[in-house]
Amino acid sequence: MSARRKTSADHRLEEQQGSRPFESPADLEAFFRACDALDGPAREPDWREHLAVIEESRSKGSSGT
Repeated sequence: MSARRKTSADHRLEEQQGSRPFESPADLEAFFRACDALDGPAREPDWREHLAVIEESRSKGSSGT
């Protein structure tokens, strides 16, 4: 892919994701406030269950990433 096409593709991806770098500590604080306001699970997942899922995935083979 040419550098120009790659730059164009990267730009479109950034626009679709709506992400941009934080420009100040206030931007970072606003980001975390917005994250705190999002609905989430009623409880945190059990860490041991989470680790078991990761280990099971690893034991099935490498994904190549």
